[in-house]
Amino acid sequence: MKKEILLLVLSLSSSWILNAQDKIYRNNGQIIAAKVVETGASEIKYKEYNSKTDLIYVLETDKIKKIVFENGTEKKYEDAYKDIERYEGQYSKAIKINFFSPLYGYTEISYEKSTGVGKGYELSLGIIGAGKSETLNYNGNGLGELKRGQLGAFVSAGYKFGKLPDFIIFGKTRPSHLMQGAYLKPIIYLGNYNENIIINKATGTSEVGKQNVTFGALQLELGRQWVFNNKLLLDIYWGWGYGFDNKKDTYQNYYNSNYNNSSAFNYTNARLGKSPGLSVTFGIKLGLLIK
Repeated sequence: MKKEILLLVLSLSSSWILNAQDKIYRNNGQIIAAKVVETGASEIKYKEYNSKTDLIYVLETDKIKKIVFENGTEKKYEDAYKDIERYEGQYSKAIKINFFSPLYGYTEISYEKSTGVGKGYELSLGIIGAGKSETLNYNGNGLGELKRGQLGAFVSAGYKFGKLPDFIIFGKTRPSHLMQGAYLKPIIYLGNYNENIIINKATGTSEVGKQNVTFGALQLELGRQWVFNNKLLLDIYWGWGYGFDNKKDTYQNYYNSNYNNSSAFNYTNARLGKSPGLSVTFGIKLGLLIK
């Protein structure tokens, strides 16, 4: 009888001891028996359970799924980055400019607004002609130097689905900015412009003509955006999808004035293959964050 009572007491004691410990569940599947000393937004401090030393360990919260405390309560960390409070005080809007666009014959300005953690929309306006005008080569007499002379505009609208990673600086994990991280953006482009073309005539001479181009594209763009000191940002992206336009060959032939290009450069995007065809984009944007 005494033995049975002793076994029952030992069993209850061991059960109480097991339940008295905190358990840290890491993302890699490891479970740490511990005594949590301190919890913070970016890291926790703990002692190993039943350790004979007073060593305190530090673990970044982005490596933790949850903590189950000795009283049975849980604190989850796997979705902690979605908590809007951790981004309090950060700017959620930006004005951006496509850095290289003037070299390709247009200027693009964008407005981005975050609508929540990991999501937001971006609107752009492009002025075609506000940039370098390409010199056209031709075979003819009396035309002089001919510039492409493009003039027009385009608009685009896209919605971002982003990932907000934490990052480590000097061994400590810091939360990212609300507008920082990799993203996927479905986007639509629509635009219209005029430009000079050269028509090669049957007599062997050439003359200058004009063509009006309407174009559009529906794409998926992948990108990565960095924010510096809640003031500046850098956005690098590339994308692909379907593009369409009515653009003709820049160098039209007198006998076949309806000849379509097998590809076309529409400033904001390039079409590969006859319209409708594969559309590709690439760009680097610099931005200024605003309230």
